[in-house]
Amino acid sequence: MIKHPLFVIIACAISLGAGIYLGSSYIEIFASVVGVINVWLLARQKVINFLFGGIAVVCFMYIYFNSGLYAMVVLAALQLLFNIYGWYYWMKNKGEEDVTPTIRLSAKGYLIWTSVILASWGIWSYIQVKFTDASNPYLDALIAVIGLAAQYLLSKKILENWHLWILMNGISIVVYFYSGLYVLIMLAVINLILCIDGLIEWKQHHEANQEREGATGTGF
Repeated sequence: MIKHPLFVIIACAISLGAGIYLGSSYIEIFASVVGVINVWLLARQKVINFLFGGIAVVCFMYIYFNSGLYAMVVLAALQLLFNIYGWYYWMKNKGEEDVTPTIRLSAKGYLIWTSVILASWGIWSYIQVKFTDASNPYLDALIAVIGLAAQYLLSKKILENWHLWILMNGISIVVYFYSGLYVLIMLAVINLILCIDGLIEWKQHHEANQEREGATGTGF
């Protein structure tokens, strides 16, 4: 059902209806709808997802800035760059496939990325508390760090990006609740469902490629 285009149509209609009912701003509603389309296309491994992703993050930059979520403003700006790079990388390395093949993190890669995320979270949190009036400095910084790592892994077509997106959406629900961004809570829930579906589909695609090629692709 999630793979069917009808799901994304219904999800967009729910986001639109909820936004209107809750009196959300037009840009918040628009960003929610475009964000749903972006994640659905990403789960389907469609390169055009990067176009919708770029539009969505520009909208989110404006929303986050007005909500005092400054680390997430930086996150959105960098995500825009990663969307551009991801589009280039997927097309450049696709070979005979529609997009570049999915790869996995190695054990060393897991250790490196876990260390980088934790260290970056600590540094970013300190900067937020010391130099800004961010409304949720620790969670704000954690979402920013996870989002940047996830976006990079996504641009390199590494499966584990979905693990980070799932974690990020769970934390985002808490931040959106305390920030009063209620329509974005619904978006985060929908995206959480789509991310789980994306993880399953990418994993199946990776395993199918392994069986065909008899080799395991790993990232660092």
